[in-house]
Amino acid sequence: MSDRDRPAPRISGATRLLEALPEAKRNHLLRRSDWRYLLPDAAPARALCLGGTELWASCEIIAREVHDAPKKGVRYDLVVAENPSRRELARMAAAMSPSGACYTEWTRVAPLGPARLRSRLAAAGFHDATTYRPWPSLSPCRAWVPTQGGAARHHWRGATRSTRVRREKVRGLFGALLAPLGAHRRLCAVALGAEARRLPQLLNVAHERGAWPADSIEPGGLLLLTPGDRVVGKVVALAFHRADAPALAIKTARTRDSGRGLHREAELLEAVAMVHPRGMPGVPRLHFLDALLGRPVLGETALSGVPLAATLTPARYRGTADRVTDWLIALAEPAVGQPAEVTWETLVGPAFERFATEFGSALDATQLARTREILGGLGALPVVCEQRDFSPWNVFESDGGIVVLDWESGEPRGLPALDLIYFATHAAYYLERAWITGRFVEAHRAAWSRTTPLGGVNHACVERYLAHFELDPALLAPLRLFAWVLHAHSDYLHLRADVGGTPNEEALRSSRFFRLFRSDLEELAR
Repeated sequence: MSDRDRPAPRISGATRLLEALPEAKRNHLLRRSDWRYLLPDAAPARALCLGGTELWASCEIIAREVHDAPKKGVRYDLVVAENPSRRELARMAAAMSPSGACYTEWTRVAPLGPARLRSRLAAAGFHDATTYRPWPSLSPCRAWVPTQGGAARHHWRGATRSTRVRREKVRGLFGALLAPLGAHRRLCAVALGAEARRLPQLLNVAHERGAWPADSIEPGGLLLLTPGDRVVGKVVALAFHRADAPALAIKTARTRDSGRGLHREAELLEAVAMVHPRGMPGVPRLHFLDALLGRPVLGETALSGVPLAATLTPARYRGTADRVTDWLIALAEPAVGQPAEVTWETLVGPAFERFATEFGSALDATQLARTREILGGLGALPVVCEQRDFSPWNVFESDGGIVVLDWESGEPRGLPALDLIYFATHAAYYLERAWITGRFVEAHRAAWSRTTPLGGVNHACVERYLAHFELDPALLAPLRLFAWVLHAHSDYLHLRADVGGTPNEEALRSSRFFRLFRSDLEELAR
């Protein structure tokens, strides 16, 4: 079904009100409602909710109309409850439409267990119940892990086992240690009516586009990932056949604004496919771009591996950096030259003007003028594809080599070496433990000092990259400065969302990319 043929999305009044909420509150409510993507209809017209305050708020976001008790003669597209009794389950089944779905949350199920819970739902009259463990908790939940079937669970266990040891952020470290405590007492279940579609709606979109072969999925064949700490984070459904590796990755956005990133990712994947028609190893292939609830839905090849964020060590860094450099050189081919004025007018100039507008209050006129002068000296540079979020948490190693995920920030006509600069700096955050100490500027300086082992590796890699494209190694300093001018925009958007308006000067100075910019500008002034 094309976008034009789809019915208009049902947007509830609660959903509209969300747009006016501060980032933290809006993020909490939207993430608390992510279970909607496990349903055959993620936006049911009428819901019956027998749950508490948070589940009620979720239902108001998801459904057009919500009732707190069954009404005579009404059949509900969605029925929801917390720890329902057998009598309540029977009432819910009687009130549900044959094409509807049931969602329940269970926080007192240690004696019950997933199998008995599914049996209880079946006895009440529901069909095809699937149980999930919310990890690390219901709020926030970063993954909905099925309890039945082997493929998705095995994949999730492998992914968490590979990253658990090297979580550098304190919150992530303690979350990994504490998540198992009491996790067995939390379960969620989705059950269906006799006539309901047998695919979650995200996967049904893929089926309609020919990217998923069947109109049903094996029990436990879907792993729903909801990572990140902001509204702009994406929902990712990994669909499995019998193999342990996912067959398809389906992404969608929670908000209209964050949906732009998925359109961007589709453009980038298509651009890479045009330049590398036989396929660029480690880059997902785009299967489709569709829409759901007024938001884009993107289907692509599901690639997996071990994130470099989990495996970086000083001893292994040289080999890792060399492999990353080789991969980025291959991605950049064939680099096409362009005149200096085109580089400025299309890339450097607009980024500088935006930076001056957003961060100008934290700088004086002399600093801005000096920045413009330095960036104006970049001259003619070749056009290359940039991923623009080339950090160790998006770069994986697999048996087949480097794998890179999350292309939604990319630029098909970008500048050389920026991804490598970004990677080397963020790798230093792990190697220098900056995620724990907060000493990001110091880690950045260690990454680019010629007197440190880390800096020696990074300079050698960048110089090899630049030499491959016959570029002057002296370009490293202005390219580094431009990298932070460019990426500071994402910090600005986060700061603006946090306060619901224009950030003050103190907030601007707290931006990590702005602090890197200041450090490099001071170094160039020496």
